[in-house]
Amino acid sequence: MNEPTRQTPETSADTAGGVPWIHGIRTRLFVAFALLASALTLLLSFWIEREARGELEAELTAKLHAVGGSAIAALRPSIVPGLLSFTPAQAGLRTYQDARRELRDLASRTEVKRIFLADLEGRSFVDTDDRVAIADPLPELRAHRPEMRALLEGEPSAAPLFTDVDGEIRKSGYLPVIVGDDVIGLIGVEADATFLGRVRSLRNRILAVGLVGFALALLFAFFLSRTLTRPVDRLVEWTRFPAAGDLSRPVPAAGQDELGELARTLEKMRSHLETQDRELRAMISGVAHEIRNPLGGMRLYTEMLAKDSSLSDKHRDRVGKVLGELQQLSNIVDEFLTYARPASPVPEPIAVHTLMEELGQWIAAEAEARSVTFETDGPQATVEADPTHFRQILHNLVGNALQAVEPGGRVRVAWRSTATQAGRDSRSNQGRMLEFFVDDDGPGIDAAVRDRIFEPFFTTKIHGAGLGLPICRRLTLLNGGRIEVTDAPTGGARFQLTLPEGRQV
Repeated sequence: MNEPTRQTPETSADTAGGVPWIHGIRTRLFVAFALLASALTLLLSFWIEREARGELEAELTAKLHAVGGSAIAALRPSIVPGLLSFTPAQAGLRTYQDARRELRDLASRTEVKRIFLADLEGRSFVDTDDRVAIADPLPELRAHRPEMRALLEGEPSAAPLFTDVDGEIRKSGYLPVIVGDDVIGLIGVEADATFLGRVRSLRNRILAVGLVGFALALLFAFFLSRTLTRPVDRLVEWTRFPAAGDLSRPVPAAGQDELGELARTLEKMRSHLETQDRELRAMISGVAHEIRNPLGGMRLYTEMLAKDSSLSDKHRDRVGKVLGELQQLSNIVDEFLTYARPASPVPEPIAVHTLMEELGQWIAAEAEARSVTFETDGPQATVEADPTHFRQILHNLVGNALQAVEPGGRVRVAWRSTATQAGRDSRSNQGRMLEFFVDDDGPGIDAAVRDRIFEPFFTTKIHGAGLGLPICRRLTLLNGGRIEVTDAPTGGARFQLTLPEGRQV
């Protein structure tokens, strides 16, 4: 058995009257807050690392320059020109050994890794590193061209961090050796800068703390977005009731902020509309009663006239037409009264298949006369509704469908059971709904008038008061259901009626 392709109440609400969660205010607030928190965490961690690294590197550079100044003083500028002229064969001279010892003692006291004296061509002449001989070229000096240019101008300089052959992070500082007005060489000082690498671990710790803060911020953002959007969700949920014609539900309170002011304004509007609706129904009821009494008398006298044996066939035919018009007026008055003051519902379980059989018998003659096929399709089920109301709703919807199709057309009523969210886990039928689909393959309902077809007195037909569908909607609401119109898969109109499902009888 093929069930009609249709959404459940939950998905239907999401697409027809609701907003997909990905486009919701709550999601946008949450994502915006999350992006802001993550961006701030990352920026803060990198900024702290950069600032800490810069400060520590500046302090190390200042220390290197101070040690370099002490090295120049220890070597005495007067003997530096002689040291810069030594050859490897002179490594055993006392002057060279004394100079090297001075630099080693200074390196030990200041806890630097290396101190060396070099000429402007980048050759080392006195070096605390035993692996470097007199006049050995220093590749790092040739790589540090900007620093060498600063030295030629008599300015101290410092090279960027580098990793030596032992894999240790080092930093070098250079001071020019000036004799007279000329720069004749340089003092280089290298220190262990491994501790600067620990700044990265500091950043990692900051990131870890930031991630914890980020998680807390997300949690806060989630609850904040829920707090901010919960009143909006309640208002959106409420708007579905007046949209369906139910003006009896008050607007939910929403605090003292702007949303609260909006809720109070909507409540005033709802109350005003409810009053207008009540007054309109009272007026309709009064007018219907005023018309009904004389209309009954007119019909009685016309029926008596029709029984007069002295009437000619011509006049009898005219009296019959008057009786037909009076019956039409009587039907309109009945619609007025039903719309204005419908009987209070007395819900009871109704076997759907039994009612569909009655419905088929009721429309059989008209369907056959119009060559229209009437079909029903659905499982064994019961609906919890007032029997009179339910029959009137179905008769009206199916009657409209029969009038909408051309000869040879088709009208189909299908139904299925579906669970609301509240009743998904219940073993009883509480929380379950029956969806009825009344489809036809007629021309359908123009989109321009679709939103108005449930308005009182709106009609596109020549005859009738325009109260049939408003009565259907009102009776549906009284029985705890809803009704809406869409396009049928067959190309015509589809009326979807949703009512509470009853227990099996």
